[in-house]
Amino acid sequence: MGAPEQFRSGGDNAQRYSLNQRETLDAVLLDGRLELTNNLAERSVKPFVMSRRNFLFCDTAKGATSSALCFSMIETAKANNLDPFGYLLFLLQELPKLGEKPDDEQLRDYLPWSTTIPAYCRKK
Repeated sequence: MGAPEQFRSGGDNAQRYSLNQRETLDAVLLDGRLELTNNLAERSVKPFVMSRRNFLFCDTAKGATSSALCFSMIETAKANNLDPFGYLLFLLQELPKLGEKPDDEQLRDYLPWSTTIPAYCRKK
Protein backbone atom coordinates (compact mmCIF):
# COMPACT_ATOMS: atom_id res chain seq x y z
CA MET A 1 0.00 0.00 0.00
CA GLY A 2 1.47 3.37 -1.04
CA ALA A 3 1.48 6.74 0.65
CA PRO A 4 -1.82 8.63 1.04
CA GLU A 5 -2.68 10.79 -2.00
CA GLN A 6 -1.74 14.10 -0.31
CA PHE A 7 1.81 12.82 0.39
CA ARG A 8 2.60 11.53 -3.11
CA SER A 9 5.33 13.39 -4.95
CA GLY A 10 5.67 14.31 -8.58
CA GLY A 11 8.13 11.44 -8.89
CA ASP A 12 5.43 8.99 -7.82
CA ASN A 13 3.13 10.37 -10.50
CA ALA A 14 5.86 10.12 -13.14
CA GLN A 15 6.65 6.55 -12.13
CA ARG A 16 2.99 5.55 -12.24
CA TYR A 17 2.58 7.21 -15.64
CA SER A 18 5.65 5.40 -17.00
CA LEU A 19 4.42 2.04 -15.79
CA ASN A 20 0.99 2.64 -17.30
CA GLN A 21 2.61 3.59 -20.63
CA ARG A 22 5.16 0.76 -20.64
CA GLU A 23 4.01 -0.85 -23.91
CA THR A 24 4.24 2.45 -25.78
CA LEU A 25 7.58 3.36 -24.22
CA ASP A 26 8.99 -0.08 -25.04
CA ALA A 27 7.99 0.40 -28.68
CA VAL A 28 9.84 3.74 -28.83
CA LEU A 29 12.93 2.34 -27.12
CA LEU A 30 13.08 -0.88 -29.15
CA ASP A 31 12.36 0.58 -32.60
CA GLY A 32 14.97 3.13 -33.65
CA ARG A 33 12.67 4.61 -36.28
CA LEU A 34 10.24 5.95 -33.68
CA GLU A 35 10.81 9.25 -31.93
CA LEU A 36 9.96 10.05 -28.35
CA THR A 37 8.66 13.49 -29.31
CA ASN A 38 6.59 14.89 -32.14
CA ASN A 39 9.11 17.68 -32.85
CA LEU A 40 9.72 16.44 -36.39
CA ALA A 41 6.01 16.61 -37.21
CA GLU A 42 5.71 20.02 -35.56
CA ARG A 43 8.64 21.40 -37.58
CA SER A 44 7.29 20.01 -40.85
CA VAL A 45 3.92 21.78 -40.50
CA LYS A 46 5.36 25.08 -39.28
CA PRO A 47 5.68 26.64 -42.78
CA PHE A 48 2.00 26.00 -43.38
CA VAL A 49 0.99 27.38 -40.00
CA MET A 50 3.03 30.50 -40.73
CA SER A 51 1.25 31.04 -44.05
CA ARG A 52 -2.23 30.74 -42.54
CA ARG A 53 -3.31 33.92 -44.27
CA ASN A 54 -3.07 32.14 -47.63
CA PHE A 55 -5.66 29.64 -46.49
CA LEU A 56 -8.29 32.34 -46.56
CA PHE A 57 -8.48 31.60 -50.28
CA CYS A 58 -9.61 28.04 -49.56
CA ASP A 59 -13.23 29.06 -49.47
CA THR A 60 -14.60 25.55 -49.98
CA ALA A 61 -14.04 22.21 -48.28
CA LYS A 62 -12.74 20.76 -51.56
CA GLY A 63 -10.20 23.58 -51.86
CA ALA A 64 -8.99 23.03 -48.32
CA THR A 65 -8.77 19.27 -48.89
CA SER A 66 -6.79 19.80 -52.09
CA SER A 67 -4.37 22.16 -50.31
CA ALA A 68 -3.88 19.66 -47.49
CA LEU A 69 -3.20 16.89 -50.02
CA CYS A 70 -0.57 19.01 -51.79
CA PHE A 71 1.11 19.96 -48.51
CA SER A 72 1.13 16.33 -47.41
CA MET A 73 2.74 15.20 -50.67
CA ILE A 74 5.42 17.91 -50.42
CA GLU A 75 6.30 17.06 -46.82
CA THR A 76 6.31 13.32 -47.54
CA ALA A 77 8.69 13.91 -50.45
CA LYS A 78 11.00 15.92 -48.18
CA ALA A 79 10.88 13.22 -45.50
CA ASN A 80 11.97 10.66 -48.10
CA ASN A 81 14.89 12.78 -49.32
CA LEU A 82 13.20 13.71 -52.60
CA ASP A 83 13.15 17.06 -54.35
CA PRO A 84 9.48 18.08 -53.98
CA PHE A 85 9.35 19.88 -57.33
CA GLY A 86 10.92 16.96 -59.22
CA TYR A 87 8.70 14.43 -57.47
CA LEU A 88 5.49 16.38 -58.16
CA LEU A 89 6.56 16.88 -61.77
CA PHE A 90 7.11 13.11 -62.09
CA LEU A 91 3.70 12.35 -60.57
CA LEU A 92 1.87 14.90 -62.74
CA GLN A 93 3.51 13.50 -65.89
CA GLU A 94 3.16 9.80 -65.11
CA LEU A 95 -0.02 9.25 -63.07
CA PRO A 96 -2.42 10.31 -65.87
CA LYS A 97 -0.99 7.45 -67.96
CA LEU A 98 -2.48 4.94 -65.47
CA GLY A 99 -6.07 5.86 -66.29
CA GLU A 100 -8.89 7.00 -64.03
CA LYS A 101 -8.80 4.30 -61.35
CA PRO A 102 -5.35 2.73 -60.95
CA ASP A 103 -5.12 -0.11 -58.43
CA ASP A 104 -2.77 -0.25 -55.45
CA GLU A 105 -0.27 -2.44 -57.31
CA GLN A 106 0.04 0.13 -60.12
CA LEU A 107 0.51 2.99 -57.64
CA ARG A 108 3.20 1.22 -55.60
CA ASP A 109 5.98 2.36 -57.98
CA TYR A 110 4.99 6.00 -57.48
CA LEU A 111 5.27 6.08 -53.70
CA PRO A 112 8.12 8.30 -52.47
CA TRP A 113 10.05 5.37 -50.94
CA SER A 114 9.91 3.28 -54.12
CA THR A 115 13.25 2.32 -55.63
CA THR A 116 11.84 3.02 -59.12
CA ILE A 117 11.52 6.78 -58.60
CA PRO A 118 13.73 8.49 -61.24
CA ALA A 119 17.04 10.07 -60.23
CA TYR A 120 15.88 13.63 -61.03
CA CYS A 121 13.40 13.32 -58.15
CA ARG A 122 16.15 12.62 -55.60
CA LYS A 123 17.95 15.37 -53.73
CA LYS A 124 21.54 15.86 -54.83
